[in-house]
Amino acid sequence: MTEKVLNVSSDENPQGKSSAASMEEKIALKEHELLRILMDNVPDSIYFKDHEGRFVMVNKAKAYNSSTTPEAMIGKTDFDYLSPAQASRVRQLEEEIIKTGKPMVGNVETLTRKSGNTVHVLANKVPWYDSEGNIIGTIGISRDITEFKDAREALELAKNDLEKRIDERTHQLKELNDTLLAEINERKRMEEEIRKNYYTQRAINNVLKIALEPVSLTEQLDKTLDLVLSIPWLSLLSKGSIFSYDDATSSLNMISVRGLSDFLRQTCKTVPVGMCLCGRCALTRETIFVNHLDDRHDIGYDGMTNHGHYCVPIQKGSQLLGVINLYVNAGHTTTHMEVAFLLAVADSIAGMMERDKNELEKHKLQKQLIHSEKLSALGRLSASVAHEIRNPLTAIGGFARRLHKMVLDGTKEKEYADVISAESTRLEIILKNILSYSRAESHNMSSQNLNEIIAETIRNYSETMVEKCVKVFFTAGNLPLIKVDRTQIRQVFDNLVTNAIDAMPSEGGSVRIITKATVKDNVKCAMIQIEDSGTGIPADKISMIFEPFFSTKEMGRGTGLGLPITRRIVTEHGGMINVESYPGAGSVFTVYLPFKE
Repeated sequence: MTEKVLNVSSDENPQGKSSAASMEEKIALKEHELLRILMDNVPDSIYFKDHEGRFVMVNKAKAYNSSTTPEAMIGKTDFDYLSPAQASRVRQLEEEIIKTGKPMVGNVETLTRKSGNTVHVLANKVPWYDSEGNIIGTIGISRDITEFKDAREALELAKNDLEKRIDERTHQLKELNDTLLAEINERKRMEEEIRKNYYTQRAINNVLKIALEPVSLTEQLDKTLDLVLSIPWLSLLSKGSIFSYDDATSSLNMISVRGLSDFLRQTCKTVPVGMCLCGRCALTRETIFVNHLDDRHDIGYDGMTNHGHYCVPIQKGSQLLGVINLYVNAGHTTTHMEVAFLLAVADSIAGMMERDKNELEKHKLQKQLIHSEKLSALGRLSASVAHEIRNPLTAIGGFARRLHKMVLDGTKEKEYADVISAESTRLEIILKNILSYSRAESHNMSSQNLNEIIAETIRNYSETMVEKCVKVFFTAGNLPLIKVDRTQIRQVFDNLVTNAIDAMPSEGGSVRIITKATVKDNVKCAMIQIEDSGTGIPADKISMIFEPFFSTKEMGRGTGLGLPITRRIVTEHGGMINVESYPGAGSVFTVYLPFKE
């Protein structure tokens, strides 16, 4: 750039003004030089455009990216370097900036050079003002982010691929988990099968032992019938009979009976072959199962309730010896295991009937006993001690109750029988609670009305409350149907209500039960509150009441398992139980059970 020297009159101090102008010009040139150095040494594209979008100034980076030189770009537009569509889009944006005076910051543009290369740039554009504040064009700075964008897209592809792999792996893990759950369920089923097989074999073993006892056939059959009717998994009603077959009269004679009315005992004392279900079983010599009253029930009476039967023939080879007749609830579903077990019992009874006639049969039964004892020993390896206790205890309790009925009132023997019966019952309750507490029970969940279950509990204990002068006040709130295991929740209410009754002093008291819908820890819950006016729980013992085998009741009145079982059931339902107690003023137990509307 050349400099011109102007001559002016001395009156205006021409020398001083010339020096100032020269200095300003030098500064301007210096600034221009610095701007050019800056523009040409940054990697970003920098460009100035006039009102028409023509390049007024560009740096080397801009020219390089446009495959030309800075000088060649002056006066040209984006239409000379970009596709028409892209150049038009860029021009529209710049016209908007000139029109509004608003900058455009952080705009990502995809540009295709005339060379065919496609690039991605991050563009920042601002209005270009002259010294008087007029917009004369635009100033732009663009950074090539092609590598960054490509890397980002590659990263996104990698991310998507990773997510796909994770989804595939998750699906594989789910399939493995489903397989594992199926195996667990199958194992549980097999364990249940083993448990039933154990009890079945144990029962058969006991039947065989009865067959070897030196007592009359009638006593053996009575014991066998009692044993069969006491097996829990058979789901039999507590009544039945055993008939012997009289070939001379072609009829069945009842020789052992349990739970039948005097009318049936008399009417069914002798049953002709082919009559009613037992007679048809004797005729066909096949097991008959029915789960409702039908036209084959030839013997009936007014008021007879609906029920079903197992009628099992007792045979020795092809010889008919008798029939076993057992009662089941209406609608009962038969199983292969039940039939197989009853057939095994029938075989054992057949052996009893033939024992006195054939000593070889006795030897065979002894061999069967040895074999069954071996199987029983294997079964005992998979059963708990509690299961070992339950059956003999049930027998003790059963015989104690029989003795109680047989002994005359007012005698010492009657008193002894009372003690044995009461203690057996207490031990049975303790054992039941121990088993209930120690095993994980499955839940049969269904929508239930909690107010109705509580009402059932109140009805069930109404006589006890009257005897102990206990008044109950039940305020039923508006609760939705809640999914619970009805039997287990009923046990919770039974435990809490009986505890409340037992806590009353001799003069009686009151129990207040309140239900309502509430929110506990941000969860919608049904609240069940049971408050008694009893003696309360000592402060030093209240922290221990949910511990197994701890009881505040007198010796012999509690097992110490009611509240632990209650808490476990509530916890397994996702709920919680709280207690507040005031010695001498009573206790308040509050149960929270979550629900979804």
